[in-house]
Parts: sequence; structure tokens; C-alpha cells
Amino acid sequence: MLSAEGKPLPINDNLEAMAKQLYDYWFVQFDFPNEEGKPYKSSGGAMVWNEKLKREIPQGWSVLSVNDIAASVRGVSYAKDDMVDSNNGVLVLRGNNIQDNRLIYDSNVAYIPSSFVSENQRIRPLDIIMTMSSGSKEHIGKSAMFQFASEDTFGAFLTKFTAKEHCAYLLFNLFNSKYFKAKIKSIACGTGINNLTNQTFDEIYVVMPEDELLLEFDKRQSQIFAEVGLIEKSNIELTKQRDELLPLLMNGQASVNYHLSVLFLSSLILYRDQYKFYDMKETIIQAVLDGMRAVLTDNQLELLTYVTRKALSECEITPKLAEEEQRNKENAELLGAFISSKKVEGCSDKTIHYYKSSIEKLIATVKKNVCDISTNDIRCYLAEQQEQRGLSKVTIDNLRRIYSSFFSWLEDEDYITKSPVRRIHKVRTDALVKEVLTDENIEVLRDSCQELRDIAMIDLLLSTGMRVGELVKINREDIDFHERQCVVFGKGNKEREVYFNARTKIHLKKYLEQRTDTNPALFVSLHEPHTRLTISGVEVRLRQLGKKVNLNKVHPHKFRRTLATMAIDKGMPIEQVQKMLGHVKIDTTLHYAMVNQANVKIAHRKFLN
Repeated sequence: MLSAEGKPLPINDNLEAMAKQLYDYWFVQFDFPNEEGKPYKSSGGAMVWNEKLKREIPQGWSVLSVNDIAASVRGVSYAKDDMVDSNNGVLVLRGNNIQDNRLIYDSNVAYIPSSFVSENQRIRPLDIIMTMSSGSKEHIGKSAMFQFASEDTFGAFLTKFTAKEHCAYLLFNLFNSKYFKAKIKSIACGTGINNLTNQTFDEIYVVMPEDELLLEFDKRQSQIFAEVGLIEKSNIELTKQRDELLPLLMNGQASVNYHLSVLFLSSLILYRDQYKFYDMKETIIQAVLDGMRAVLTDNQLELLTYVTRKALSECEITPKLAEEEQRNKENAELLGAFISSKKVEGCSDKTIHYYKSSIEKLIATVKKNVCDISTNDIRCYLAEQQEQRGLSKVTIDNLRRIYSSFFSWLEDEDYITKSPVRRIHKVRTDALVKEVLTDENIEVLRDSCQELRDIAMIDLLLSTGMRVGELVKINREDIDFHERQCVVFGKGNKEREVYFNARTKIHLKKYLEQRTDTNPALFVSLHEPHTRLTISGVEVRLRQLGKKVNLNKVHPHKFRRTLATMAIDKGMPIEQVQKMLGHVKIDTTLHYAMVNQANVKIAHRKFLN
């Protein structure tokens, strides 16, 4: 705020301190004036135990929830593309407009069409707005109260509380109390990202005095906050004037008098802690001087130089890199929260790594806040990946599904209004008939094996159709030779039984009998210290065996596909094949079961000729 003389006046923190102190005396310490004007509790006023608060409260008082004394409304949902200029829309407040329990209008304001705003989403005097969702734990639950009439609205991450008559100041003080901050810290849900719901306030309690005392408290608070409101309103107007004047002064387009220059500099000094400079201090000084040179004397210019340099000396110039670092921090928090949700859902470490690395590459390439990434950004990225890296259509569609999962989660958690991946459709892939191993291929592979381990491994993969990830997790104790079966842990750590044939039983027994190590794993490395085989270890070994007999693309999954095809060809019902392979959906089984073309020819001659 500025005085009539143009001198800067600080925002009166003492007023808000007085309001807080009054609340603490009356509603925390319960030392409000009794009938004799003495502190109630300190003078021996009657107290009763309250079970909800787990503490004593004055006799005759009640305890209500926040939702009992206030109606709450969630803010307006809109997309970045919906924003308009200030002349054609309604100002919408967001979380960063609430700072230190005040409304700051020079921080990232936006405007949206008035048609987006319902009547109950308009802000009225004594309404309180609160941040309900944020990537930063310190921002969750911060609030500010409106002191004057306005047609402004607020975004979807905020909620408006309209208190019952004479309860607004009581509620606002509660929202800034230690009790409230401790309460939401324990209630706020989410990992990394914090969210409050309207139901949260069913568990946050307000101590309600008798009517006469409530009216007196409301009267005293209103007097204090009326002054605060006038100061805030003046600051809003000053901010607008400063923001309009600053670019004109920098460009030399403004011709101002001496008093206006002092007004400008005073405003600049007042807001120096909120204003970010991205250029050198001396460049700023020279820009101000150039704008004022035509209307000031040499002595006035000297004074202006001194005042400006002094003001800037107390400022820290934030480099542009800081903005990027902040964006990266916010993106990392959102991604971390999403990954945590996937872990809770039971996704494997391999899947988690794939999700994380894929999303990180997208974010690093687009270089935007994830909440601002558009459909076109993702389309262009996928196209570039396909063209530059030569990725297959299957891989591109896998990436699309990962991004769809991530942005749908952001939408569900109310960080964005609509997932940008919704308009990106499934990538059409070529229907390729994947190869299977012939009987001859299998026998050639068996003959090439010089280690009992390798032939036992091939037989187990072929006779059970298990996944390679299931194979490497098997321990010796999981094998039941009598029933020719074993227990495996599939996707999502789902346990199931698989069955092997007599040939596999013989080779497994021979392999285990010649083992001298104590490792509980079924398959281990050939050399000391005989560690458990990994997925990559199995894949490399099978590839080596295949190259040895001139068989290309020998990998564990091919044995699984071969078993499914053999089972279908021999008449096993598809539902049983599904159960054998451990598929949740039968459509997946059909992709694995490649019907032998020779059998199709025979069937055609049998039924259609």
C-alpha cells in the first residue's frame, strides 16, 4: 500500500496478528472474558470433557464439524485451450494465488469464459477459498478470505467455503490454526501428491461458543479484517498499475512526471520479493533510466539511479534455469505418485521400470509441465520415435497405452481436466503369424545340449508353457515329481500349478542329482558361486543353443507359443489352454495359439470338398 505522498507502507501484518491472538485467547486457551470481564478458564470457569476433541471445553459450548457450519463448492474445471484474455472472461484464481493467507493477483492469473462458471462458483464477501490438491505438501490446505465484493471464480484444485452467519471469521482462524494443519497432515491422502476431499472436513471440528460470545467475536474480527481488506484491495489496484506501467517504462514508451516515477519505484521496492528479474541488474537500471531521462533533471536521474540500485541490491535475481528446475521437480513428484499407485496395484518391478523410463523420456523431450502437455505434443513425440528410432507399431502402441494410463490417472486425481491421450487411437498393427518350433527343431535343440541343465530347462519350458519370469523363480522344493507338477508365480505374483511330462521328469531328476551346490533355486549358473539364473541369462543361453544348430530367434516365449499351438492342434479345448498358460482373458490365448496351416488344408478338404 502507498500513502498519499507516494511513500510505501508495508501490508499490516499486525492486524492479522491481532486477529489470530484474539482467536487463540478465546478458542484455544478459552480465556475469553467472563461476565466479570476476567479470563474465563484462568479464573476457574467450568470445563467439561469432549470426546471428539479429547480435551476439555467450556461448559455450554458445543463441537461441530466444518461441514456443519459451512457449505463447500469445488472450483471450475477448464483446459488451457479454454483460457481467454482479460476483456472477455472471468478471472480464475489458482493455488499459487494464495500466499501467506492472502490473495496475490500478480501471480499467474488466468481468465475463462463466464459460461464456464456457475453462480455458486462466484466468490462473495467472507467466502474462504482453500487449496485442496497440490504436488507440494506445504501448499495443501492453505487458504485466504475475500473481504470485498467480486465476480471472480476459482479453479478445480480449490474449494470455496461459505460459512453460516457470524461463523466466517471463526472458520478462517480455524483454517490457520496449528490444530487444523496437524489434522490435514494426518488426513491428506496420496503419496507425494496430496489431496483433500469435502468429506475430509467431517473429521475437522470447530468449537462453538454460546450465541452472545460468537456475535462479539465476529464483531471484533470484522473490524480488524475490514482494514485488512482495504489494504489488499489497494494492493491489487497498485499491482495492476505497476504491471501496465513497467513494460512502457522499459521500452521508453511512457512519458511520466517525477512524482509518478517515485510512485513506480516505491511500488517496485514494495513488491521486490514477489517480482522475478531475469536480466542483469544493471540492464534493468539502465532501462528505467532511459525511460525517465526525457522528463528528469540530472540530479533527479542521480537520485533515481541510487534508489533503483539500492532496491535491486536487496533482490535476488532468479535465473531462467530455476523455472526449469521447478518444473522438473513438479513433474518428478507427479510421476513418483503415479508410480507409487502402480506399485500398490501390484505391478512388477519390470513393468514399473518400463512405465517410469517411458514417461521420463516423454517429459524430457516435450519439456513442459505434465499438466500442460497436449494431444499434439504426444502425437509428435510418438511420430518422431517411430521415425528416428525405427520403433515398431507394437512398441508405439505400448507407449501410447502407458501414456494413456498416466494421463488418465492425472485426470482421475483432478490434476488435469481431460487426458490428452483420449484422442490418440490404438495403433493398427500388422497381423503376423509368429513362428513356432517344429518337432525337428526341438529334437535338434535337445541333441545340441551338452549340459543336463540346458536340456532340463528346454523340456520344462516346452512341456509346461511357463513364462521365463516364472521359470527363474522356481525353487527345488516347488517341484512335485510324484504328481509331475510344480508351483509357479506368474504376473501379479499370482500362484498357479503347471504340469510336465515324463521326459521332463527324468531330465530334471538327473540334473538335480548331479548338483553339488546348496542354492535353493531350480536353475543356477554352471560355474561357482552357482547363482540363480536370471531372465536375461536364460534368453542368452537359448539364443546360443539356437545359433549352434542354425536356428534363428530361439527364445523362451517361442516354447510357450509352440505348446499352445500343439495343444490346439491336438484338440485341447481353448478354455483349458487358457488355464494351462495362466491367461486372464481368452483373447490372449488365441494370440498364442497359431493353428498349423497344414491342418487347415486337411480340414478344408475334409469339410468343404
